[in-house]
Amino acid sequence: MSKNPQIIGLGEIVVDWAVQVPHFPQPDEKIDSFHQENFGGGVTANYLVATSRLGVDSGFIGAVGQDDYGDFLLKDLETEGVDTRCTYKKKDLKTPINFIMVASNTGEKVIVQSPYMQYSLDISDLDPDYIASSKLLHTTAIHHELTEAAIEIAKENNVKISLDLESQIAIRGWDKLKNIIQSVDILLPNKEGAKSITKSNSPEEAAKALIKKGVKCVIMTLGNQGALITTENDQEIVPSYPVEKVVDTTGAGDTFNGAFSVAYWINKWDLEKSIRYANAAASLKIQKLGARTGMPYKRDLKRFILRKSTNFRF
Repeated sequence: MSKNPQIIGLGEIVVDWAVQVPHFPQPDEKIDSFHQENFGGGVTANYLVATSRLGVDSGFIGAVGQDDYGDFLLKDLETEGVDTRCTYKKKDLKTPINFIMVASNTGEKVIVQSPYMQYSLDISDLDPDYIASSKLLHTTAIHHELTEAAIEIAKENNVKISLDLESQIAIRGWDKLKNIIQSVDILLPNKEGAKSITKSNSPEEAAKALIKKGVKCVIMTLGNQGALITTENDQEIVPSYPVEKVVDTTGAGDTFNGAFSVAYWINKWDLEKSIRYANAAASLKIQKLGARTGMPYKRDLKRFILRKSTNFRF
């Protein structure tokens, strides 16, 4: 890939050690797993695989360790067509690993993350031209000062910004994060992160509180219910597409965010249509084990939607 990407992600890349179990164990309980496997993972890297599979040139800004796992992750991204010119190897650090346990009866997961905060770039590592030539900068704000610097470059060059706000970042609190959150064009929080940062009791209440704080648009996934859109003038839930069996919900939100970004920022569809597209992508993803395994390609997603919906126009 020689040209600069349309969508750029700044954030996490990790190895996922995924294990499928009959149920989540109790303290001191030992259980046998059905299956275990290593995958490429990390919220931002997953997101970029989703956008790349849907036909959009995508690039990752981040770091891995200078080890075999780092080589594995870089090769995996490159195989997926994600540009890694701004993905750096850091000396004397091990590539981070997520430990993921997936319950086979529900597809729900629990995740223990490596201490990812140490895998940060220096602000001087940012390439302003790389960001400036894109259409969208997507981030998780895991590295605070680096995120602020990247957002400043994006703003100066009229690049749109979206933020995936997860609960482990939201606990930093509104005062710490408000400058970043108020700078984005679309906020894509998970429901626990949104509730935490607004001290709200429900996703609907949290989304309205974020709008009052100056956020332009909040889109929040609600599992099998679908996704909640909240703007200054409206709030509605766009239903999901039901599936026969949920195998693994890991990466469902990343898939949703990636598909939404492609539909809204690249295809220029309206909010509701973009969310329907993203809901369909997530529905396909959750039917396979691994954060990326079930992420659809453009042709597969189109075929799925046309089977499920008679009024969707591409």
